[in-house]
Amino acid sequence: MNRSAIEIERCFISAIDAAKEYVEYNEWTIDPDGEIFSYILQLFAHNYDSVSAKTARFAEDSFLAQILPDEPDGFDAFVDVITDEMHELLKEAYGLQPGSGLFVYATVEEQPIVAFFKLNYQSRFTCDKKDGRVVWKKDMRLLPSHTQKEYDFFFVNVYDRRAWMSDMRCMIGTESVNYMAERILKLDLRVSEKETVDSFQEAVIETIKECYEDEAPKKLFDYRQAVAEEARERGEINPVKIPERLFSDNAKAQERYEQRTEETEIPDAPMYVSPKTRRSLNRKQKIVTENGIEILVPLEYLDDKNVFDFRQENGMVSITIHDVNGTLK
Repeated sequence: MNRSAIEIERCFISAIDAAKEYVEYNEWTIDPDGEIFSYILQLFAHNYDSVSAKTARFAEDSFLAQILPDEPDGFDAFVDVITDEMHELLKEAYGLQPGSGLFVYATVEEQPIVAFFKLNYQSRFTCDKKDGRVVWKKDMRLLPSHTQKEYDFFFVNVYDRRAWMSDMRCMIGTESVNYMAERILKLDLRVSEKETVDSFQEAVIETIKECYEDEAPKKLFDYRQAVAEEARERGEINPVKIPERLFSDNAKAQERYEQRTEETEIPDAPMYVSPKTRRSLNRKQKIVTENGIEILVPLEYLDDKNVFDFRQENGMVSITIHDVNGTLK
């Protein structure tokens, strides 16, 4: 996520500590030139496109929909509800670390986004002098950098009724739960974008390897191009239409793919893919030779006979790279 696409409109900071009588929070006055603003912006941008985040949808009559603010003016009421929920959770949750809660209302590409970060306090040893002696002590007030995984987060797209968050869990009674989804926002989580896309790709690729033999490399290239094009143009992957086109010439492949999707519970509905995943799908096809040589081919050149050509025989691929300028890297 490019930070220039993020317009932060309101921020609240709270103290999350089971030792306190209640969760305190205060609005932070935005200072675009300050270090705190830069930190918040980096934290927001670094996690916004996380493909490992668990996802959820919520209905108009859900708890979350009822407390979400449509405009920045109503954000303080949302913060008040969430901090109360957090305070109640602290009384019964085991393993929930003390820290700071950061609430952000922002606009990203004309979409209102509500975000929350629980920044866990970090234990660090600090060195000091007292009465001429060196003293080591623990400092519990150091916060993680935006690249460290020592915090929890959630994002909510107000218009799309879509949420995504880290899978940070704690013990409540004898049950391990994602406390932000199940207890704070009251959502049913789905697998992450990365897990869903990886499962889909594995089902397609394994089906191709099993059912196409000598035609497998060409069929694999066709798949790579088809999925990259759909992700680029539609921002999603259709786990039904792509295999229907891909396996229309092979009834066995259709059957094996359907079996695999049932086993791994791949959904039938189109899967949203973030810009990060779109870039990944649109990059290159890796080919590994028997002796370990790796060749990376940009997808747009797979069918360009003037640059790259291959022949298939007995399940093997003979590769020819035509006269092109190149450098060693």
